[in-house]
Amino acid sequence: MNETESFRDRLLQIIMENPGLHFRELQRRTGSAVGKLDYHLYQLERMGQIYSVKDDRVVRFFSSSSDTVLERNLAIYLRNQVSREIIIRVAIAGESEINGINDRILRVLEDMGKSGILSYEVEGDHARIVLLNREYIVRYLKKYGKSFIDSIAYSIFRLLDEL
Repeated sequence: MNETESFRDRLLQIIMENPGLHFRELQRRTGSAVGKLDYHLYQLERMGQIYSVKDDRVVRFFSSSSDTVLERNLAIYLRNQVSREIIIRVAIAGESEINGINDRILRVLEDMGKSGILSYEVEGDHARIVLLNREYIVRYLKKYGKSFIDSIAYSIFRLLDEL
């Protein structure tokens, strides 16, 4: 195996183990130059081994062979602080109520509702939230938790502060 194939295999493995990583995080994990990483991501995408999704201001990368649409959406939402905290809160409790709903949280709830992750009811500035497939989401968190571990730990500590 030559150096190019070895780098691409390593890059693909990182993407498979950490779905939804963005370019800069891939650069940090591989230690490669911008041009080299960009070239190899382009080649992997051209060969159909990965695909990219624009998420707000960043492009996130996924393995073509291992992600469902729901998993892709979960990865994207788990890499965002507000949606991650909502998902974790509801995954722990089964359902959750959030007081003080603002426009940002409402947009996140609407997006996650459209993505099939949760359902919610809003009454004034209060929302009741239920995960649509809690067992599946908990399994996903267990499978890819290492990829999100720092973010998950941070979210849990923030939630504990609210108690």
